[in-house]
Amino acid sequence: MNQSYQEEQHALREKLIKILAYQKQLEALPRYHGDDFNEQVLEDSRERQRQVMKKATGEPYFGRLDFEEYGKSQATPLYIGKAGVHDDQTGEVLVVDWRAPVSSLFYAFSGSEDDVYYEAPEGIIDGTIELKRNIMIREQELMRVVDSYKQGQSTSSGGDEFLLYKLGEQKDNRLQDIVSTIQGEQNEIIRHQKNQAVIIQGVAGSGKTTVALHRLAYLLYEYREQMQAENMIIFAPNAMFLDYISQVLPELGVGHIQQTTFSEWALSVLDDPTIQLANQTNKLQKRFEQADSPVDEATSFKGSVAFKELIEQELEVLEENVFPTTDFIPWDGVKIAHETISQWRNKDFAHSSVQGKQERLKARMKRWIEIEVKQQHHLDQKEQQELRKHALEQARKYLAKMKKRTPYKLYLQILKQQGLTTHENQIEPEDLAPLLHIYHKWIGIDKDRRFDHVVIDEAQDFSPYQIAILKEQTRGQSFTILGDLSQGIHSVQGIDEWSSFKELFGEQKTAYFEMNKSYRSTLEIIECSNHLLKQFSKRRVLAEPVFRSGEPVQIERVYEEEKVNAISTWIQSMQSEGYQTIAVIGRTHTTCADLFEQLEKTQEDMTFIQAEDATYNGGTSILPVYLSKGLEFDAVLIIDADEQSYQQTAEHMKLLYVGITRALHRLHIMHTGNVTKLLTEYKSEDNHD
Repeated sequence: MNQSYQEEQHALREKLIKILAYQKQLEALPRYHGDDFNEQVLEDSRERQRQVMKKATGEPYFGRLDFEEYGKSQATPLYIGKAGVHDDQTGEVLVVDWRAPVSSLFYAFSGSEDDVYYEAPEGIIDGTIELKRNIMIREQELMRVVDSYKQGQSTSSGGDEFLLYKLGEQKDNRLQDIVSTIQGEQNEIIRHQKNQAVIIQGVAGSGKTTVALHRLAYLLYEYREQMQAENMIIFAPNAMFLDYISQVLPELGVGHIQQTTFSEWALSVLDDPTIQLANQTNKLQKRFEQADSPVDEATSFKGSVAFKELIEQELEVLEENVFPTTDFIPWDGVKIAHETISQWRNKDFAHSSVQGKQERLKARMKRWIEIEVKQQHHLDQKEQQELRKHALEQARKYLAKMKKRTPYKLYLQILKQQGLTTHENQIEPEDLAPLLHIYHKWIGIDKDRRFDHVVIDEAQDFSPYQIAILKEQTRGQSFTILGDLSQGIHSVQGIDEWSSFKELFGEQKTAYFEMNKSYRSTLEIIECSNHLLKQFSKRRVLAEPVFRSGEPVQIERVYEEEKVNAISTWIQSMQSEGYQTIAVIGRTHTTCADLFEQLEKTQEDMTFIQAEDATYNGGTSILPVYLSKGLEFDAVLIIDADEQSYQQTAEHMKLLYVGITRALHRLHIMHTGNVTKLLTEYKSEDNHD
């Protein structure tokens, strides 16, 4: 047992004694269940602290940083964990929260800097680092101690060793936090200022989703007086992906953040029971069954800024037709000129929705009538009351001319005028952005529905119109937008370049980052995926592997009659090697459905993942390639990798790239006919045909 390990074991024992004592003290406090608001707030704070302490008792911290501030006589050992813990009696900081300013040094320091600093509320704090140490604790037991830097010694590779150790761990059915292994470039993104749209282009396996989730936790810590979890939202591609990432935020002590798909959120805002979203499952299956999907120009147009501008122009015309076009004459000799009403609407009420303008016009006309009636000094009180009653009735009739229109009816009218159609009471996902645009213009944006921050995952599949609508609803343009253009398999409704999003926010309001290191897969798997990227007509940045070598990628030809048996044998082999998450990835839903029917007779606990599924349960799965995006598995078998299933088109290259990059440790590619030309030039040490 080395000295570092003994030192940390002693420190852990001492800290646990204090942490457990504090936890016992918290638990002993009586829970408040009354109606006093101040007491409720205090109880809520105490309950949050109890939850923090529960996590801290099992794994109190993961790192140590010995930092000597200039002017101090010695370095202070700082233990860094998922949550800050301090001793209420003495004020001693037992564990520093990973989001605290000083903790940024733990992630950013590489060992080559002589002087370092961090930004604290009181200003810049300068100093030097004497020790940076990675510590692994499980259930109060010290498991591993690795020094990544020690002053006076040659640069250590301990940090890389610890990262590789963590990356080599097998995964379960949920995405894990990376708080103990955040890298310097990831830390920069996580801690970026809030009032900019952060756009992240990240290669498969770069950890961009995890970084975005950690960024949410950081923003809530750093800007806790300005941002609330309830006013944040995460948009993900589907319910299963939401289930897959569901563990990260609670593990970081963050709750109450909305997590949904754009379609579900949009329908909840529109709140129109006459609108139904067309079934997307069959549409997706049909689209990816085809050898090469035709471009749907109408779908692409509906997601464009040009269509947004067209909707805006049409709404201006429709608004003009909604309001009365005549003077208001409550009684002979008195009137409000139509020009005056138009001025009220276009200037005084300019920033209100159409519905808001209608309500404000009603209120102003009522006040105007009150004033005019009081000026009729020649009438007695009873006569004034009668005149008021008559005038208000005239106003009611006048305002009744304002047409009541729902956003959906307005949209149908605009589509008809443009020669575009949609099924009655049934819309497609691309119709939701224009519908929300009309809703915002006509009904208005509820201030309680405005967002403090928005995270959009798989953003390459979002349209500029969708982003523009969310921008209107978000304070300070505070966004984290992440994706990978090389995985844009829904590009008909998405984008090919990030510039289309950057233009929406403007240069000063946008921060662009590229994450090119892939932490997910072995060197061999990344080399295979890079082989595909090199063939893209629009050359993409190649993934940089974190040097973690594994088994060679195998490309194997089997006869059709041997295919099911070969797949079954491969699954059993991976299971015998102890892999927990295993995936067989097919080209189409039909292929996977047929294969599942044959395999489930011999493979126990095998799951067929389909588009409508809301959960991912791990284990052994079979799924079509287009549903695998965003997930990761210990071992992956891609079947039917032949010329017909994966042709030399951009869409098929992206599909195969998505499939290949799901694998963490093992990748096997199987084909019955000739191998796809996308892989004919690929060479690995263990391929056989």
